[in-house]
Amino acid sequence: MVEIRGIGISGQKATGIAYVCEKKNKQYHNAKYVDCDREKKRFMEVLVAAQKEVAAIYQEASKDDESAADIFMSHQLLLNDEDLNDYIIQLLNQGYDLLSALIRTEEDMKAHFLNMDNERFRSKVADIEDVFERLIKIETGDMDDTNYPKEPFIIVCDDILPSMVYHYPKEYLKGFIIRFGSNCSHGAIIARMRNIPIIIRVKNHIDKIKRNDKLLMNGESGTIFILDE
Repeated sequence: MVEIRGIGISGQKATGIAYVCEKKNKQYHNAKYVDCDREKKRFMEVLVAAQKEVAAIYQEASKDDESAADIFMSHQLLLNDEDLNDYIIQLLNQGYDLLSALIRTEEDMKAHFLNMDNERFRSKVADIEDVFERLIKIETGDMDDTNYPKEPFIIVCDDILPSMVYHYPKEYLKGFIIRFGSNCSHGAIIARMRNIPIIIRVKNHIDKIKRNDKLLMNGESGTIFILDE
C-alpha cells in the first residue's frame, strides 16, 4: 500500500479505481491555403453546438443549486462574447484553420489570466479551458468519452473542469484527485455542492497513480492510499 498526500477540500472518504485523464498535446499553425469563408461558417456551426451543450448542462446544474447554474451561465456569456469571437475570426482571416485558431485563442486567454496575481482570476483558467475544450472536441469530432469504468471510479487529472462534474454518472463518479487545482475554482465549488471528495495540489506525487489502481481517498485530510491488489 502506497500513501500520498495533497490538500483535502471537499467530502469525506471515497473508494474506487483510478480513471486517469491525460491531457492531449495541442499545437496550432498558420496555414498558407485555408478557405477562410468555410472556416468562418464552420466556426458558427461549432459555436451553436457548444451553446446548446452548455445550455443542457445549465439545466442540469439548476437542479442542484442556482449558483452552480450561474457558473455555466458564465460559460454561455464567454461563448457569446463578441470581442472573443472577433479575435478568433481575425485569426481565421490571417490564415489559421479553425482548430488552430481555437487552440491559439485558448492559450492566449489562459496565459493572460495566469499572469494575474489575484487567485480568483487565476482560477478562471479552468473555465476557459472547459469552454475551449468543448469547442475543440466539436470541431474535431472527438466526442467519444464513454470509456470510463462502469464501476465506482476516482478521476485523476491536472485540474477539475466544471462540466466534468456533470459529464460522468453520479453512481460511478466518486471523487477527484488533482495535480494542481484551487479551492476557489468553479469545478471545485460544484463538486463540493455535490459532496464529492476532492484532493488538490498532489503535484508530482500524482504520477504514482496508474489507471485502474484501487484507491482510497479522504477529502478532509488529503490522504490517498493506493491499495495493493
